[in-house]
Amino acid sequence: MSEQQQTKTEQSQDFGGRLAALRRAAGLSQQQLAGQLFVTRQAVSRWEQNRTQPDLATLQQLTEALGCSLDELVGGLDPDAAFRRRCASWQKVTRLAFWLALIVQLGLFVLGAVRGQIDWVLLPVLLFLCGGSLHPMLAVMISSGDYTMLAGYDPDAAYDRKKLETLVRAMDLWVQLTTAGISLIAVPLAFIPGEWSFGVLLLVQTIGLLGAIGCAQYKYGRNLVTGYPGLAAKAKPGCELAKDIQTQQAKPVLWWSGLFGAQFFLCLFCAGVFRIPNNSPGAVAQMATMLPGVCLGIVFLLCQTSRAKRMAAEGQRWKMNKSGAAMLLGAAALMVLQLLAAVFMQGGGSW
Repeated sequence: MSEQQQTKTEQSQDFGGRLAALRRAAGLSQQQLAGQLFVTRQAVSRWEQNRTQPDLATLQQLTEALGCSLDELVGGLDPDAAFRRRCASWQKVTRLAFWLALIVQLGLFVLGAVRGQIDWVLLPVLLFLCGGSLHPMLAVMISSGDYTMLAGYDPDAAYDRKKLETLVRAMDLWVQLTTAGISLIAVPLAFIPGEWSFGVLLLVQTIGLLGAIGCAQYKYGRNLVTGYPGLAAKAKPGCELAKDIQTQQAKPVLWWSGLFGAQFFLCLFCAGVFRIPNNSPGAVAQMATMLPGVCLGIVFLLCQTSRAKRMAAEGQRWKMNKSGAAMLLGAAALMVLQLLAAVFMQGGGSW
C-alpha cells in the first residue's frame, strides 16, 4: 500500500479503528495499554469498538502512551459521531417500546370489550393517553428542532440544542419503556378476578411516568440554558443572569411541588380510606374537586416562574405576591372540598 493510500485509509477510520492501529503500531496489547492508563482492559476494548469514548484527560494520556499527537488520534473525526450513534440507538429502542405497548394495549382493549368490562376498556386507553400519545409529539419536536411546545420551554432563553435534544429523547425513551412495562404487567392481571387491578395499575403508571420524567430531567436537564439574550440589557453589570434566574424560579417550583405532592397524597388517601369505586358518583365528585385544584396549581407555577424570571432580570428576589397566595389558598380550599366529598360519599354511592 502506498503512503498516500495508507494516509487516506487512516483518515477514513473512526476513533476506535485509529486507536487500535496506533496501539498495534506501538507494540502494545490492550492489557498493556490499560495498565499505563490505570484503566481496565475492557475499557480499552470498548473504546476500540466505538462503544464509549475517553475524556479529554485520558486522550492526552493516550497520546503519551502511544507516542502520537492528538491530531493523529482524533484529527478529522466527527465530534458529533458519538452523539448521533446514541440518538439512533435511543430512537430504535423508543420505537420498539412504543409499538410493543400499543399492540398490548389494543389487545387489552379488545379483551375488555369482548368481556363487557368497562375498566379494562378504559385502562389501555388511559395508558396510551398518559404514555404512548407523548411519543408522536416528542418525535415531531426532535425532527423539526422546534421545542416551543415543550413544557417549561422559555422563549426568552438560549438553549444548548444538543443537550435539549438529549433531554427530549431521554424523556421519550424512559416514558415509553415505563408504559410498555406497565402494559405487559396488565396482561396477566386481566385474567385475575378483582377490582383492585385497575386502580393499582393507574397508580403505578402515574408514579412510573412522574419518576421517568423526573429522572430524565435530573440527569439530562441541567445546564440547558446558556443565556437570556432578550433580558441581558436589563441585567445588572456582573450579574450571572442565567444562574440567578434559575435560582429564583426554583422557589415557586418548590411551592408547587409541595402543593402537587399534597394533592396526590390526598387523592390516594380518599380512594383508599373511603373505598370509592370507579365509575361511581363518589369518583365523579373526587374528579370534580381534584382537577380544578391541579389546574390552579399549574397556573400558579406558570405565572410565578414567569414573574420570578422578570424579577431576577431586574435584580430583585422572588417573594410570594397576593395573586400567588390566592391561587394556593384556592387550591387548598378545593382539597378541603375533595376531602369533604369523600367523607359524605363513603363507598362512592351508586348510580
